[in-house]
Amino acid sequence: MNNRPVLEPRTDAEDQALRWQLRALKTPDAQIDALGDRVLAQWRELNGESASATQPGRPGAAMILGGHMTTRRWRWVGITTGLLIGAVIVTVMWVQKPDPTLDELMQADVLSQMAIGEL
Repeated sequence: MNNRPVLEPRTDAEDQALRWQLRALKTPDAQIDALGDRVLAQWRELNGESASATQPGRPGAAMILGGHMTTRRWRWVGITTGLLIGAVIVTVMWVQKPDPTLDELMQADVLSQMAIGEL
């Protein structure tokens, strides 16, 4: 069965004291926001991005729209996309090629011989 010892139920005073201690450990939101601002400023400084690259209220809009991609990356993406589309088109054309045996059976002379029962 269960080998764990049975714990005594805690009183409300002990529970409230524990809650106050946990709340005292939580850092204020202002400190968290200040830390986030400092980290973002350091990141911009290291990456050479100006503060005007991102608009207030729309963080990361430049990255979503592809503003972080260099010309070399755009070329790589274009070439890769073109090759993938070409591979899909070639595959579709190869899958849809006609069967030579079926084409032979659909000839008029073969069909007429099948109709009269000679084949």
